[in-house]
Amino acid sequence: MDRFFLAPDQWEGNLALTGAEAHHCGRVMRKQAGDRVLIFDGRGREGQAEISELSKNEVGLVLLEERVVKGLSPQIEIAVGVPKGKTFELILQKAVEMGVTRIQPLISEQGNVRFKGNEGEAKREKWQRVALEACKQCGQNVLPEVALPRDVGSYLAALEGGEARFVGALREESRAFKALLDQIDFPERVSIMVGPEGDFSSNEYERIMDAGFAPVDLGDLVLRSETAVFWMLAALRYHFQG
Repeated sequence: MDRFFLAPDQWEGNLALTGAEAHHCGRVMRKQAGDRVLIFDGRGREGQAEISELSKNEVGLVLLEERVVKGLSPQIEIAVGVPKGKTFELILQKAVEMGVTRIQPLISEQGNVRFKGNEGEAKREKWQRVALEACKQCGQNVLPEVALPRDVGSYLAALEGGEARFVGALREESRAFKALLDQIDFPERVSIMVGPEGDFSSNEYERIMDAGFAPVDLGDLVLRSETAVFWMLAALRYHFQG
């Protein structure tokens, strides 16, 4: 059954898809009155609804049933150096499929990506739409937040305490991920950092590890940044699956 996003503040009264979601439902998917669809609010609520009417800009819905689905545990935040091209969109898609809660794009000292003026906000809006489309495709009911791009220092300064923290690192002191995970209890939250193509600088690594991130050995081969993200996420989900 096709899925559509309905914001949390639009679940009271007369339900209706508007804007891009209405266009996708009526014009792209060619739904008709009487068809049934799934709707979700990005915070864990999902419902089955029947289309009551369609217009150019709106698709009216009748809610038939709803439920609340908890997100995956532990909650995972990833902070990734933004690579060139569209690779970050691929990272977003796969991170959503693995139930990531928050995604922080990083501008690092040795990375090749910079944003001027309002480019960062424009990118964030585009990336948030990519995350939404990934949620619709994979059945994820918790829409992760895609944050504004920021540098490593300001990201670390804003981090809250309490969660397990890991950074993929090509460093002598890095340890096997399994050995590190075996040493901790089931955490509520996990933060993962992965550098860009040029990796984090020595100065950034010093600040990252001062912030409590354990350096993780990703094996004998040098991985691309997106592969390192997928590797670490898959290992985490496998280790903590019920």
